[in-house]
Amino acid sequence: MIKRITLISASVALGCLATLVPVFTSLYVADKDVQRRDRAELREFAEKAVMRTDLVTYQAFAALSDLDREPGAPCSPSNLELAARVVYNYRYVQDAGAYTEGHYLCSPLLGDVRNNNFALPPPDYRSNDGYLVWFQQKSPLSDVRKDIQIGRNGRYVSIDPGSYVDLVDPARRPIAVIQITTGRLLAVSAGADPDDMLDAWKRSGNVNSDDWNYAVARSSTRPLGVVVKSPRSSVAGDWPKLLAAWLTIGVFAGAALGWLAYKRVSRQLSFPSTLQWAISRRKIDVVFQPIVRLEDNQCTGAEALVRWTLNERAISPEVFVRVAEDNHLIQPLTDLVLEKTIAQLGKLLTANPAFYVSINVGAEDLQSLRFLNRLGASLEGTGIAPAQIRIEATERSFMNAEATRSVIAAFRAAGHPIYIDDFGTGYSSLSYLQTFEIDVLKIDKSFVDTIVQDTASSVVAPHIISMAHELGLEIVAEGVETDAQVAWLRSKGVQYGQGWYYSKAMSAADLAKWLGKQRAPREANSMPANQS
Repeated sequence: MIKRITLISASVALGCLATLVPVFTSLYVADKDVQRRDRAELREFAEKAVMRTDLVTYQAFAALSDLDREPGAPCSPSNLELAARVVYNYRYVQDAGAYTEGHYLCSPLLGDVRNNNFALPPPDYRSNDGYLVWFQQKSPLSDVRKDIQIGRNGRYVSIDPGSYVDLVDPARRPIAVIQITTGRLLAVSAGADPDDMLDAWKRSGNVNSDDWNYAVARSSTRPLGVVVKSPRSSVAGDWPKLLAAWLTIGVFAGAALGWLAYKRVSRQLSFPSTLQWAISRRKIDVVFQPIVRLEDNQCTGAEALVRWTLNERAISPEVFVRVAEDNHLIQPLTDLVLEKTIAQLGKLLTANPAFYVSINVGAEDLQSLRFLNRLGASLEGTGIAPAQIRIEATERSFMNAEATRSVIAAFRAAGHPIYIDDFGTGYSSLSYLQTFEIDVLKIDKSFVDTIVQDTASSVVAPHIISMAHELGLEIVAEGVETDAQVAWLRSKGVQYGQGWYYSKAMSAADLAKWLGKQRAPREANSMPANQS
Protein backbone atom coordinates (compact mmCIF):
# COMPACT_ATOMS: atom_id res chain seq x y z
CA MET A 1 0.00 0.00 0.00
CA ILE A 2 2.78 2.37 0.92
CA LYS A 3 4.61 1.54 -2.33
CA ARG A 4 1.39 2.24 -4.27
CA ILE A 5 0.91 5.59 -2.53
CA THR A 6 4.55 6.42 -3.18
CA LEU A 7 4.20 5.45 -6.84
CA ILE A 8 1.02 7.51 -7.17
CA SER A 9 2.70 10.46 -5.46
CA ALA A 10 5.72 10.15 -7.72
CA SER A 11 3.47 9.95 -10.79
CA VAL A 12 1.53 12.99 -9.68
CA ALA A 13 4.77 14.86 -9.00
CA LEU A 14 6.18 13.88 -12.38
CA GLY A 15 2.91 14.84 -14.04
CA CYS A 16 2.94 18.20 -12.32
CA LEU A 17 6.60 18.65 -13.21
CA ALA A 18 5.99 17.63 -16.82
CA THR A 19 3.15 20.17 -16.94
CA LEU A 20 4.89 23.01 -15.16
CA VAL A 21 8.35 22.75 -16.77
CA PRO A 22 7.09 23.55 -20.28
CA VAL A 23 4.96 26.37 -18.85
CA PHE A 24 7.85 27.99 -17.02
CA THR A 25 10.21 27.26 -19.91
CA SER A 26 7.86 28.98 -22.30
CA LEU A 27 7.57 31.92 -19.91
CA TYR A 28 11.37 32.14 -19.70
CA VAL A 29 11.78 31.98 -23.48
CA ALA A 30 8.97 34.49 -23.96
CA ASP A 31 10.59 36.84 -21.45
CA LYS A 32 13.94 36.60 -23.26
CA ASP A 33 12.23 37.18 -26.58
CA VAL A 34 10.48 40.25 -25.21
CA GLN A 35 13.82 41.61 -23.95
CA ARG A 36 15.47 40.93 -27.34
CA ARG A 37 12.67 42.70 -29.19
CA ASP A 38 12.81 45.63 -26.75
CA ARG A 39 16.55 46.02 -27.28
CA ALA A 40 16.23 45.79 -31.06
CA GLU A 41 13.44 48.38 -31.07
CA LEU A 42 15.47 50.64 -28.77
CA ARG A 43 18.52 50.41 -31.07
CA GLU A 44 16.31 51.40 -34.00
CA PHE A 45 14.97 54.32 -31.98
CA ALA A 46 18.55 55.40 -31.19
CA GLU A 47 19.36 55.43 -34.93
CA LYS A 48 16.32 57.64 -35.57
CA ALA A 49 17.46 59.97 -32.80
CA VAL A 50 20.91 60.20 -34.44
CA MET A 51 19.25 61.12 -37.74
CA ARG A 52 17.53 63.98 -35.92
CA THR A 53 20.86 65.23 -34.50
CA ASP A 54 22.35 65.10 -38.01
CA LEU A 55 19.40 67.05 -39.41
CA VAL A 56 19.47 69.75 -36.72
CA THR A 57 23.26 70.13 -37.03
CA TYR A 58 23.05 70.21 -40.82
CA GLN A 59 20.57 73.08 -40.64
CA ALA A 60 22.89 75.02 -38.32
CA PHE A 61 25.84 74.67 -40.71
CA ALA A 62 23.69 75.39 -43.76
CA ALA A 63 22.40 78.54 -42.05
CA LEU A 64 25.98 79.69 -41.35
CA SER A 65 26.81 79.05 -44.99
CA ASP A 66 23.89 81.26 -46.05
CA LEU A 67 25.08 84.05 -43.72
CA ASP A 68 28.57 83.94 -45.26
CA ARG A 69 27.16 84.64 -48.70
CA GLU A 70 26.26 88.27 -47.91
CA PRO A 71 29.29 90.60 -48.15
CA GLY A 72 29.64 93.93 -46.42
CA ALA A 73 29.33 95.16 -42.86
CA PRO A 74 27.93 92.48 -40.52
CA CYS A 75 25.15 94.69 -39.10
CA SER A 76 24.06 96.44 -42.29
CA PRO A 77 20.33 96.38 -43.09
CA SER A 78 20.91 93.81 -45.84
CA ASN A 79 22.85 91.54 -43.49
CA LEU A 80 20.18 91.76 -40.80
CA GLU A 81 17.50 91.06 -43.41
CA LEU A 82 19.42 87.96 -44.56
CA ALA A 83 19.79 86.79 -40.94
CA ALA A 84 16.04 87.16 -40.40
CA ARG A 85 15.41 85.16 -43.58
CA VAL A 86 17.76 82.42 -42.35
CA VAL A 87 15.91 82.20 -39.01
CA TYR A 88 12.64 81.88 -40.88
CA ASN A 89 13.90 79.31 -43.43
CA TYR A 90 15.57 76.90 -41.04
CA ARG A 91 13.15 75.30 -38.60
CA TYR A 92 15.65 74.57 -35.84
CA VAL A 93 17.54 77.91 -35.94
CA GLN A 94 16.28 80.28 -33.22
CA ASP A 95 18.52 83.28 -33.89
CA ALA A 96 21.34 84.29 -36.25
CA GLY A 97 23.68 87.21 -36.13
CA ALA A 98 27.20 88.57 -35.83
CA TYR A 99 29.76 88.72 -33.08
CA THR A 100 33.32 89.84 -32.50
CA GLU A 101 35.95 88.94 -29.93
CA GLY A 102 34.00 88.68 -26.66
CA HIS A 103 30.87 90.62 -27.70
CA TYR A 104 27.59 90.31 -29.59
CA LEU A 105 27.16 92.77 -32.45
CA CYS A 106 23.65 92.28 -33.80
CA SER A 107 20.88 89.85 -34.74
CA PRO A 108 17.23 90.05 -35.81
CA LEU A 109 16.18 89.38 -32.20
CA LEU A 110 18.78 91.51 -30.43
CA GLY A 111 18.87 94.30 -32.98
CA ASP A 112 22.05 96.39 -33.26
CA VAL A 113 23.73 95.99 -29.85
CA ARG A 114 27.25 97.10 -30.69
CA ASN A 115 26.97 99.84 -28.07
CA ASN A 116 25.38 97.62 -25.42
CA ASN A 117 28.55 95.69 -24.64
CA PHE A 118 26.75 92.31 -24.43
CA ALA A 119 29.54 89.95 -23.44
CA LEU A 120 30.16 86.65 -25.22
CA PRO A 121 32.36 84.22 -23.24
CA PRO A 122 35.07 82.08 -24.86
CA PRO A 123 33.69 79.07 -26.74
CA ASP A 124 33.45 75.67 -25.06
CA TYR A 125 34.75 73.84 -28.12
CA ARG A 126 36.71 74.61 -31.28
CA SER A 127 36.54 72.18 -34.20
CA ASN A 128 39.44 71.48 -36.52
CA ASP A 129 37.60 73.18 -39.40
CA GLY A 130 37.17 76.49 -37.58
CA TYR A 131 33.74 76.23 -35.97
CA LEU A 132 33.19 77.55 -32.44
CA VAL A 133 30.58 75.99 -30.17
CA TRP A 134 29.02 77.31 -26.96
CA PHE A 135 27.18 74.41 -25.33
CA GLN A 136 24.99 76.38 -22.89
CA GLN A 137 25.01 80.00 -23.96
CA LYS A 138 22.57 82.28 -22.14
CA SER A 139 21.00 84.81 -24.52
CA PRO A 140 21.10 88.48 -23.50
CA LEU A 141 17.32 88.38 -23.94
CA SER A 142 16.73 85.73 -21.26
CA ASP A 143 17.99 84.91 -17.78
CA VAL A 144 16.67 81.34 -17.99
CA ARG A 145 17.04 79.89 -21.45
CA LYS A 146 20.39 78.46 -22.59
CA ASP A 147 20.96 77.67 -26.27
CA ILE A 148 23.60 75.85 -28.25
CA GLN A 149 25.44 78.51 -30.23
CA ILE A 150 27.64 77.76 -33.25
CA GLY A 151 29.84 80.39 -34.82
CA ARG A 152 32.37 80.90 -37.57
CA ASN A 153 33.97 83.92 -39.29
CA GLY A 154 32.11 86.34 -37.02
CA ARG A 155 28.66 84.87 -37.73
CA TYR A 156 26.63 82.70 -35.36
CA VAL A 157 23.39 80.75 -35.12
CA SER A 158 21.55 79.61 -31.99
CA ILE A 159 19.85 76.22 -31.66
CA ASP A 160 17.39 75.25 -28.95
CA PRO A 161 18.86 72.09 -27.33
CA GLY A 162 15.35 70.67 -27.19
CA SER A 163 15.40 70.41 -31.01
CA TYR A 164 17.78 67.46 -30.69
CA VAL A 165 15.47 65.41 -28.47
CA ASP A 166 11.88 66.39 -29.41
CA LEU A 167 11.17 63.28 -31.46
CA VAL A 168 7.56 62.14 -31.72
CA ASP A 169 7.55 59.15 -29.38
CA PRO A 170 4.30 57.96 -27.75
CA ALA A 171 6.40 55.93 -25.27
CA ARG A 172 8.24 59.13 -24.18
CA ARG A 173 11.54 57.32 -23.88
CA PRO A 174 14.35 59.43 -22.41
CA ILE A 175 16.92 60.76 -24.92
CA ALA A 176 20.26 62.48 -24.41
CA VAL A 177 22.70 63.91 -26.98
CA ILE A 178 26.44 63.87 -26.25
CA GLN A 179 29.29 65.86 -27.82
CA ILE A 180 31.76 63.00 -28.22
CA THR A 181 35.03 64.96 -28.30
CA THR A 182 34.43 66.71 -24.98
CA GLY A 183 32.04 64.20 -23.43
CA ARG A 184 29.62 67.06 -22.69
CA LEU A 185 25.87 66.58 -22.49
CA LEU A 186 24.29 68.80 -25.17
CA ALA A 187 20.63 68.04 -24.66
CA VAL A 188 18.42 65.79 -22.54
CA SER A 189 14.69 65.16 -22.78
CA ALA A 190 12.34 66.33 -20.04
CA GLY A 191 12.31 64.08 -16.98
CA ALA A 192 15.53 62.24 -17.83
CA ASP A 193 18.39 62.04 -15.33
CA PRO A 194 21.41 63.74 -16.98
CA ASP A 195 23.95 61.90 -14.80
CA ASP A 196 22.33 58.54 -15.53
CA MET A 197 22.30 59.19 -19.30
CA LEU A 198 25.91 60.39 -19.34
CA ASP A 199 27.00 57.33 -17.33
CA ALA A 200 25.16 55.07 -19.79
CA TRP A 201 27.00 56.75 -22.67
CA LYS A 202 30.37 56.18 -21.00
CA ARG A 203 29.45 52.49 -20.61
CA SER A 204 28.36 52.26 -24.28
CA GLY A 205 24.86 51.39 -23.11
CA ASN A 206 26.03 48.29 -21.18
CA VAL A 207 24.32 49.22 -17.93
CA ASN A 208 23.36 46.43 -15.54
CA SER A 209 19.80 47.40 -14.62
CA ASP A 210 16.73 45.34 -13.75
CA ASP A 211 14.43 48.20 -14.73
CA TRP A 212 15.86 49.79 -17.89
CA ASN A 213 17.33 48.94 -21.28
CA TYR A 214 19.88 51.35 -22.81
CA ALA A 215 21.12 51.89 -26.36
CA VAL A 216 23.67 54.25 -27.90
CA ALA A 217 24.33 55.41 -31.46
CA ARG A 218 26.92 57.67 -33.09
CA SER A 219 26.69 60.11 -35.96
CA SER A 220 28.99 59.24 -38.84
CA THR A 221 29.35 62.88 -39.95
CA ARG A 222 29.76 64.87 -36.72
CA PRO A 223 31.22 64.16 -33.26
CA LEU A 224 27.76 63.59 -31.80
CA GLY A 225 26.24 60.59 -30.05
CA VAL A 226 22.87 59.62 -28.66
CA VAL A 227 21.86 57.51 -25.66
CA VAL A 228 18.25 56.36 -25.16
CA LYS A 229 16.58 54.11 -22.63
CA SER A 230 13.25 52.38 -22.11
CA PRO A 231 11.66 50.36 -19.28
CA ARG A 232 12.30 46.63 -19.35
CA SER A 233 9.25 44.52 -20.22
CA SER A 234 8.63 41.25 -18.43
CA VAL A 235 6.37 38.34 -19.27
CA ALA A 236 7.48 36.25 -16.28
CA GLY A 237 6.69 39.13 -13.95
CA ASP A 238 3.04 38.95 -15.02
CA TRP A 239 2.58 35.20 -14.36
CA PRO A 240 -0.18 35.62 -11.69
CA LYS A 241 -2.28 37.33 -14.35
CA LEU A 242 -1.63 34.42 -16.72
CA LEU A 243 -2.79 31.91 -14.09
CA ALA A 244 -5.90 33.95 -13.33
CA ALA A 245 -6.67 34.12 -17.03
CA TRP A 246 -7.23 30.35 -17.14
CA LEU A 247 -10.22 30.74 -14.78
CA THR A 248 -12.01 32.95 -17.30
CA ILE A 249 -11.20 30.98 -20.46
CA GLY A 250 -14.52 29.11 -20.42
CA VAL A 251 -16.51 32.33 -20.06
CA PHE A 252 -14.69 34.14 -22.83
CA ALA A 253 -14.10 31.22 -25.22
CA GLY A 254 -17.12 32.04 -27.36
CA ALA A 255 -16.27 35.75 -27.42
CA ALA A 256 -12.65 34.95 -28.30
CA LEU A 257 -13.67 32.75 -31.22
CA GLY A 258 -15.96 35.46 -32.50
CA TRP A 259 -13.21 38.05 -32.11
CA LEU A 260 -10.72 35.87 -34.00
CA ALA A 261 -13.21 35.39 -36.81
CA TYR A 262 -13.77 39.16 -36.95
CA LYS A 263 -10.03 39.84 -36.98
CA ARG A 264 -9.51 37.34 -39.79
CA VAL A 265 -12.22 38.91 -41.92
CA SER A 266 -10.83 42.39 -41.18
CA ARG A 267 -7.36 41.26 -42.17
CA GLN A 268 -8.61 39.86 -45.45
CA LEU A 269 -10.20 43.23 -46.20
CA SER A 270 -7.20 45.30 -45.06
CA PHE A 271 -5.15 47.46 -47.40
CA PRO A 272 -2.01 45.24 -47.19
CA SER A 273 -4.10 42.19 -48.07
CA THR A 274 -5.66 44.04 -51.01
CA LEU A 275 -2.19 45.00 -52.19
CA GLN A 276 -1.03 41.39 -51.84
CA TRP A 277 -4.03 40.30 -53.92
CA ALA A 278 -3.22 42.91 -56.58
CA ILE A 279 0.40 41.75 -56.83
CA SER A 280 -0.53 38.09 -57.02
CA ARG A 281 -3.16 38.84 -59.72
CA ARG A 282 -0.68 41.07 -61.65
CA LYS A 283 -2.95 44.09 -61.23
CA ILE A 284 0.03 46.40 -60.75
CA ASP A 285 1.01 48.28 -63.93
CA VAL A 286 4.51 49.30 -65.01
CA VAL A 287 5.17 52.54 -66.88
CA PHE A 288 8.42 54.05 -68.11
CA GLN A 289 9.78 57.60 -67.87
CA PRO A 290 12.56 58.58 -70.33
CA ILE A 291 16.03 59.59 -69.15
CA VAL A 292 17.57 62.12 -71.56
CA ARG A 293 21.18 63.10 -72.15
CA LEU A 294 21.33 66.87 -71.65
CA GLU A 295 24.18 67.41 -74.12
CA ASP A 296 22.17 66.41 -77.21
CA ASN A 297 18.63 65.75 -75.85
CA GLN A 298 18.94 62.08 -76.82
CA CYS A 299 16.97 59.55 -74.77
CA THR A 300 19.42 56.95 -73.47
CA GLY A 301 17.17 54.97 -71.14
CA ALA A 302 14.07 54.94 -68.95
CA GLU A 303 13.06 54.28 -65.35
CA ALA A 304 10.44 51.60 -64.64
CA LEU A 305 7.74 52.97 -62.30
CA VAL A 306 4.77 51.23 -60.68
CA ARG A 307 1.14 52.33 -60.94
CA TRP A 308 -1.96 50.87 -59.28
CA THR A 309 -5.60 51.65 -59.99
CA LEU A 310 -8.05 50.32 -57.39
CA ASN A 311 -11.78 50.73 -57.94
CA GLU A 312 -11.09 53.24 -60.73
CA ARG A 313 -8.97 55.36 -58.40
CA ALA A 314 -5.22 55.79 -58.75
CA ILE A 315 -3.31 54.90 -55.59
CA SER A 316 -0.16 56.95 -55.01
CA PRO A 317 3.04 54.87 -55.35
CA GLU A 318 4.40 56.69 -52.27
CA VAL A 319 1.55 55.07 -50.31
CA PHE A 320 1.41 51.51 -51.60
CA VAL A 321 5.17 51.07 -52.03
CA ARG A 322 5.69 52.02 -48.37
CA VAL A 323 2.88 49.59 -47.38
CA ALA A 324 4.65 46.90 -49.43
CA GLU A 325 7.92 47.61 -47.59
CA ASP A 326 6.25 47.48 -44.17
CA ASN A 327 4.40 44.21 -44.91
CA HIS A 328 7.12 42.16 -46.64
CA LEU A 329 5.49 42.57 -50.05
CA ILE A 330 8.27 44.61 -51.66
CA GLN A 331 10.09 41.56 -53.03
CA PRO A 332 7.11 40.11 -54.93
CA LEU A 333 6.32 43.65 -56.14
CA THR A 334 9.88 44.07 -57.45
CA ASP A 335 9.70 40.63 -59.10
CA LEU A 336 6.49 41.66 -60.87
CA VAL A 337 8.11 44.90 -62.11
CA LEU A 338 11.07 42.92 -63.48
CA GLU A 339 8.80 40.37 -65.17
CA LYS A 340 6.61 43.02 -66.82
CA THR A 341 9.59 45.16 -67.81
CA ILE A 342 11.30 42.32 -69.68
CA ALA A 343 8.02 41.22 -71.27
CA GLN A 344 7.07 44.72 -72.43
CA LEU A 345 10.49 46.22 -73.27
CA GLY A 346 12.37 43.07 -74.30
CA LYS A 347 12.17 43.70 -78.07
CA LEU A 348 13.06 47.38 -77.65
CA LEU A 349 16.10 46.54 -75.51
CA THR A 350 17.42 43.82 -77.82
CA ALA A 351 16.96 46.07 -80.86
CA ASN A 352 18.77 48.96 -79.15
CA PRO A 353 21.79 47.60 -77.21
CA ALA A 354 22.69 51.10 -75.96
CA PHE A 355 19.25 51.65 -74.44
CA TYR A 356 18.63 50.67 -70.80
CA VAL A 357 15.93 50.56 -68.16
CA SER A 358 16.44 51.09 -64.42
CA ILE A 359 14.45 49.20 -61.78
CA ASN A 360 13.94 50.27 -58.16
CA VAL A 361 15.07 47.61 -55.67
CA GLY A 362 14.09 47.58 -51.99
CA ALA A 363 16.37 47.31 -48.98
CA GLU A 364 15.61 43.61 -48.45
CA ASP A 365 16.95 42.71 -51.89
CA LEU A 366 20.13 44.70 -51.26
CA GLN A 367 20.99 42.44 -48.31
CA SER A 368 20.91 39.12 -50.15
CA LEU A 369 21.54 37.72 -53.63
CA ARG A 370 17.90 36.67 -54.12
CA PHE A 371 16.94 39.33 -56.65
CA LEU A 372 20.30 39.22 -58.44
CA ASN A 373 19.84 35.48 -59.02
CA ARG A 374 16.28 36.02 -60.24
CA LEU A 375 17.43 38.83 -62.53
CA GLY A 376 20.15 36.63 -64.05
CA ALA A 377 17.68 33.82 -64.67
CA SER A 378 15.16 36.23 -66.23
CA LEU A 379 17.73 37.65 -68.69
CA GLU A 380 19.04 34.25 -69.77
CA GLY A 381 18.28 33.65 -73.45
CA THR A 382 16.61 37.06 -74.01
CA GLY A 383 19.55 38.78 -75.71
CA ILE A 384 19.32 41.63 -73.19
CA ALA A 385 22.75 42.66 -71.87
CA PRO A 386 23.20 43.00 -68.08
CA ALA A 387 24.17 46.67 -68.48
CA GLN A 388 20.70 47.33 -69.95
CA ILE A 389 19.07 46.52 -66.60
CA ARG A 390 20.21 49.02 -63.98
CA ILE A 391 19.50 49.00 -60.27
CA GLU A 392 18.12 52.00 -58.36
CA ALA A 393 18.28 52.10 -54.56
CA THR A 394 17.24 54.82 -52.10
CA GLU A 395 19.52 56.17 -49.36
CA ARG A 396 17.74 54.26 -46.60
CA SER A 397 18.63 51.01 -48.39
CA PHE A 398 22.24 51.58 -47.34
CA MET A 399 21.59 51.70 -43.58
CA ASN A 400 22.84 48.10 -43.14
CA ALA A 401 26.21 48.83 -44.71
CA GLU A 402 27.97 45.51 -44.12
CA ALA A 403 25.25 43.37 -45.71
CA THR A 404 24.57 45.83 -48.54
CA ARG A 405 28.16 46.44 -49.65
CA SER A 406 28.81 42.88 -50.84
CA VAL A 407 25.45 42.65 -52.64
CA ILE A 408 26.06 45.97 -54.44
CA ALA A 409 29.47 44.65 -55.51
CA ALA A 410 27.83 41.45 -56.80
CA PHE A 411 25.33 43.44 -58.91
CA ARG A 412 28.16 45.50 -60.44
CA ALA A 413 30.29 42.40 -61.03
CA ALA A 414 27.34 40.90 -62.93
CA GLY A 415 27.28 44.01 -65.16
CA HIS A 416 24.39 45.96 -63.60
CA PRO A 417 25.20 49.66 -62.88
CA ILE A 418 24.01 51.02 -59.52
CA TYR A 419 22.04 54.26 -59.09
CA ILE A 420 21.35 56.13 -55.84
CA ASP A 421 17.75 57.38 -56.11
CA ASP A 422 16.23 60.49 -54.44
CA PHE A 423 19.65 61.51 -53.14
CA GLY A 424 19.66 64.01 -50.28
CA THR A 425 16.24 63.16 -48.80
CA GLY A 426 17.17 60.29 -46.46
CA TYR A 427 18.83 62.30 -43.66
CA SER A 428 21.45 59.56 -43.56
CA SER A 429 25.22 59.86 -43.60
CA LEU A 430 26.82 61.02 -46.84
CA SER A 431 29.98 59.06 -46.07
CA TYR A 432 28.65 55.88 -47.72
CA LEU A 433 29.32 57.46 -51.11
CA GLN A 434 33.01 56.92 -50.45
CA THR A 435 32.64 53.37 -49.13
CA PHE A 436 30.19 51.96 -51.71
CA GLU A 437 31.01 51.42 -55.36
CA ILE A 438 28.17 53.08 -57.25
CA ASP A 439 27.84 54.50 -60.74
CA VAL A 440 25.14 57.17 -60.91
CA LEU A 441 23.63 59.63 -58.45
CA LYS A 442 20.06 60.91 -58.96
CA ILE A 443 19.29 64.35 -57.53
CA ASP A 444 15.84 64.44 -55.97
CA LYS A 445 13.17 66.64 -57.55
CA SER A 446 12.83 68.74 -54.38
CA PHE A 447 16.35 70.09 -54.94
CA VAL A 448 16.00 70.47 -58.71
CA ASP A 449 12.91 72.65 -58.08
CA THR A 450 15.07 75.25 -56.26
CA ILE A 451 18.13 75.46 -58.49
CA VAL A 452 17.14 78.65 -60.29
CA GLN A 453 15.52 80.23 -57.24
CA ASP A 454 17.00 82.26 -54.42
CA THR A 455 15.97 80.02 -51.54
CA ALA A 456 17.77 78.55 -48.55
CA SER A 457 17.71 75.05 -50.03
CA SER A 458 18.98 76.17 -53.45
CA VAL A 459 22.55 75.66 -52.21
CA VAL A 460 22.03 71.92 -51.82
CA ALA A 461 22.01 70.94 -55.50
CA PRO A 462 25.39 72.57 -56.29
CA HIS A 463 26.94 70.77 -53.30
CA ILE A 464 25.56 67.42 -54.49
CA ILE A 465 26.77 68.01 -58.05
CA SER A 466 30.24 69.02 -56.87
CA MET A 467 30.43 65.95 -54.63
CA ALA A 468 29.39 63.66 -57.49
CA HIS A 469 32.00 65.15 -59.82
CA GLU A 470 34.73 64.69 -57.22
CA LEU A 471 33.75 61.03 -56.81
CA GLY A 472 33.58 60.44 -60.56
CA LEU A 473 29.84 59.67 -60.56
CA GLU A 474 27.42 60.42 -63.36
CA ILE A 475 24.36 62.48 -62.43
CA VAL A 476 20.66 62.27 -63.31
CA ALA A 477 18.50 65.24 -62.29
CA GLU A 478 14.92 64.19 -61.47
CA GLY A 479 11.83 66.38 -61.87
CA VAL A 480 13.18 68.59 -64.68
CA GLU A 481 10.33 70.84 -65.86
CA THR A 482 11.68 74.08 -67.38
CA ASP A 483 14.16 75.40 -69.96
CA ALA A 484 15.94 77.33 -67.21
CA GLN A 485 16.54 74.17 -65.20
CA VAL A 486 17.92 72.36 -68.26
CA ALA A 487 20.30 75.24 -69.05
CA TRP A 488 21.51 75.46 -65.45
CA LEU A 489 22.03 71.71 -65.11
CA ARG A 490 23.90 71.55 -68.42
CA SER A 491 26.16 74.43 -67.32
CA LYS A 492 27.02 72.55 -64.11
CA GLY A 493 28.09 69.40 -65.97
CA VAL A 494 25.02 67.29 -65.14
CA GLN A 495 24.84 64.57 -67.77
CA TYR A 496 21.21 63.43 -67.71
CA GLY A 497 17.72 64.74 -66.95
CA GLN A 498 14.37 63.12 -66.22
CA GLY A 499 11.01 64.81 -65.80
CA TRP A 500 7.89 66.26 -67.35
CA TYR A 501 9.98 68.67 -69.44
CA TYR A 502 10.73 65.67 -71.62
CA SER A 503 7.82 63.35 -70.94
CA LYS A 504 5.59 61.90 -68.25
CA ALA A 505 5.81 58.19 -67.50
CA MET A 506 4.13 56.14 -70.23
CA SER A 507 3.35 52.60 -71.29
CA ALA A 508 5.92 50.52 -73.19
CA ALA A 509 3.98 50.95 -76.45
CA ASP A 510 3.79 54.74 -76.03
CA LEU A 511 7.49 54.83 -75.13
CA ALA A 512 8.36 53.07 -78.40
CA LYS A 513 6.27 55.62 -80.36
CA TRP A 514 7.83 58.50 -78.41
CA LEU A 515 11.34 57.24 -79.16
CA GLY A 516 10.44 56.94 -82.84
CA LYS A 517 9.32 60.57 -82.95
CA GLN A 518 12.49 61.66 -81.17
CA ARG A 519 14.78 59.79 -83.54
CA ALA A 520 13.05 60.74 -86.81
CA PRO A 521 14.40 64.33 -86.99
CA ARG A 522 17.94 63.18 -86.12
CA GLU A 523 17.89 60.44 -88.75
CA ALA A 524 16.60 62.91 -91.35
CA ASN A 525 19.38 65.38 -90.52
CA SER A 526 22.02 62.65 -90.72
CA MET A 527 21.01 61.51 -94.27
CA PRO A 528 23.33 62.50 -97.14
CA ALA A 529 22.15 65.47 -99.18
CA ASN A 530 21.49 63.40 -102.33
CA GLN A 531 19.10 61.15 -100.34
CA SER A 532 17.14 63.87 -98.59
